[in-house]
Amino acid sequence: MAFALPKFFPAGGDSGGASLGSRLHAWWNGYDLVVPDRESLNLDDADAGKTSDIEAADGAADAPGADPNEWSAAQKELAEALWTPGFIVPGGPDYVQELVGFCSLTPAETMLEIGLGMGGGTRAIIGKFGNYVTGYEDNQALAEEARKQAVTHDIDGKLDVINQPLSEIELKKGYFRAALIRDVLCTIEDKEAVIDEICQSLKAGEAYMIVTDFMFDPSNMTPEVKTWIDGERCPVYPWKIESLKSALESRDVMVRIAEDESDRYCSMVTGAWSNYLADLKNKEVTPELGQVVSAEADFWSRRTAALQSGGLRYFRIEAVKNS
Repeated sequence: MAFALPKFFPAGGDSGGASLGSRLHAWWNGYDLVVPDRESLNLDDADAGKTSDIEAADGAADAPGADPNEWSAAQKELAEALWTPGFIVPGGPDYVQELVGFCSLTPAETMLEIGLGMGGGTRAIIGKFGNYVTGYEDNQALAEEARKQAVTHDIDGKLDVINQPLSEIELKKGYFRAALIRDVLCTIEDKEAVIDEICQSLKAGEAYMIVTDFMFDPSNMTPEVKTWIDGERCPVYPWKIESLKSALESRDVMVRIAEDESDRYCSMVTGAWSNYLADLKNKEVTPELGQVVSAEADFWSRRTAALQSGGLRYFRIEAVKNS
């Protein structure tokens, strides 16, 4: 059985110019990576899409990820090693606390979180501000893990985890002081309906909304974006920053900041992978973890390639509702 790895991973952050696939190949085969000058390789665009194979041990499980609702122990282990405990996306506690910092949450207030994951970001927010959180996560395995970790870290009295399809959420009107929506709108076809539900759930007076998400224009997609769409864990649907701003402002939620953080996102990804592979050097790895590492390397390579092609963008939006 073989691992198919991307030959080139877009350089960024502290990746040192080497591809994620190249770094993984070197680690797997036990040699030191020498990073060549890309121009000296005289590669054309077609070469960038070629793959190399890494042979796995006999009897290893098939690469994970075919069913987005299944997260094995090895997948969770890798996610936490890459992104810090409780996280399935880049950024870690500091980035999440930065996202909600302008909301000035108090221990008596409740924040809505859409896209809870394993709850790492939620723990960071509760740990800093002491507020309550109602968190929605449509992936059953991740929601269960978030509940377990809430008990482990003694925040289950502050966190209510709800496992429900995000397209079907019905929220209490005028209840939340803030709403954090991380990287999930792109997976919802009827975005307007979900945004309407969230906006109506915000409290009267001053309330806040923070959105991070992937955005692309279906009429102007690069080949890398098409590859990314085909390789995501669940279907993704087009959305432009102008459409999101219009949807919010038509509901009296004024956008204060709409920042393109694509470069920062890529830097966080490549930096985390570089650190992880450096830490794995000379360590014994089980066949299952090796399969997971390979599959995840391919997943993140597609995502960063789409971002660096310019066809996919990653935005951070801060908005305020005054009523």
